[in-house]
Amino acid sequence: MPVPRSIWARQLKPSPTLEVKAVADRLREEGVPVLDLGIGEMNPEIPVPDLIKQGIADALQTDETYYSAQQGDPELVSAISEDLARFGLSYSEEQIVVCPGPKDAIFKVALTILNPTAHRRRLVMFTPGYESFENIPVLVTGELPVVLPTDSDFLPDPAKLDKLLKTDDTIAAVVLNSPNNPTGTVYQQPLLRDLAAVLSHYDDVAVISDEVYRTIYYDGTEYASIAPLLPEQTFVVSGMSKEVSGTGLRLGFVAGPGEHIATLAGIQGNVSSCVNLPTQKGYAGFLRADGDFTQRHCIRDKLCLRRNHLLERFATAAPEAVWNRPRGAFYFFPDMTAYIGRRDADGHMIADDVDLARHILETTHVVTIPGTLFQRPGHLRFAFAQSLETIDQAMQHLGKALALLQK
Repeated sequence: MPVPRSIWARQLKPSPTLEVKAVADRLREEGVPVLDLGIGEMNPEIPVPDLIKQGIADALQTDETYYSAQQGDPELVSAISEDLARFGLSYSEEQIVVCPGPKDAIFKVALTILNPTAHRRRLVMFTPGYESFENIPVLVTGELPVVLPTDSDFLPDPAKLDKLLKTDDTIAAVVLNSPNNPTGTVYQQPLLRDLAAVLSHYDDVAVISDEVYRTIYYDGTEYASIAPLLPEQTFVVSGMSKEVSGTGLRLGFVAGPGEHIATLAGIQGNVSSCVNLPTQKGYAGFLRADGDFTQRHCIRDKLCLRRNHLLERFATAAPEAVWNRPRGAFYFFPDMTAYIGRRDADGHMIADDVDLARHILETTHVVTIPGTLFQRPGHLRFAFAQSLETIDQAMQHLGKALALLQK
């Protein structure tokens, strides 16, 4: 008999963003001019800051390529602690672990707090939501997350969470992601206070606060976190991927309660050993140099320009769509239901958002991601960290693709 595969691993869904990236890459290899608003990545349009590149290069030149401590290089851990304080978060160096990417940090938090044999073992995710929140619990416990849909503004309802926690005592953790992927929605302080008021009654339920877009807020919206309200329950996750366009550099971190972080550091030592040291050195130097957020705000302002550019042109390209103005991250998530149920030029029915995304890709080579893959059918996700020219062309092509559909 062949060696069996893990039944838990076999349940995993493919990453929708990486699947779409593979389609776009294949089209490029075939010489097709792709307008890619699918993958959530700034580079190369907005590259990693030169200060980080130089820090990495300097570390390589001085042969700083050895193991760091499993918790992270002390210089970086100290810099992260100082930087978190700028966000109003108080974490000692012993409460921080550096991981190979924010997604890896989320996985290791799950390994730390989710126990498949415990009564409380399940994770709650709000939808639409990021793919890893759906998949990681399956790897750790074999169980899918409990899903709570958000409202029309993509905001969670504290009353629904309260009802769930009162009636389902298997819940071990709740994920919050703000600014949000895929919607660009921001959870502001009043909502976080209401959620914390609910969760404070369940001190054995953890909160995973995914703050990977923590510096990308628009329209004067201010950073807010649930961590100061529930310090003994919250694990804050962030990193280089979105904050400084370092997706491929794979450096994330988690900050949380001391005893749990010590356990997580042990997991890190056994699973990953550590994060590559030159990248840690580069990020440490950057955080100390950017204490006033000048460089990170420059990245935010470039993204805000692209958001405004996209929204203005999308309104013309898709006049029947319904949408909210994203206030953070670099995603736009309009409701495209008005275009579903129509037929293309060949008479084929557009049955759902997956069909719509396929129609747009095949007819105009514009890459989007169907909302179904984020558990919100009828929507499309547009990632706007692209050049203004690409956005212009993509919206022109989108308008042509939608105009081809007949009621």
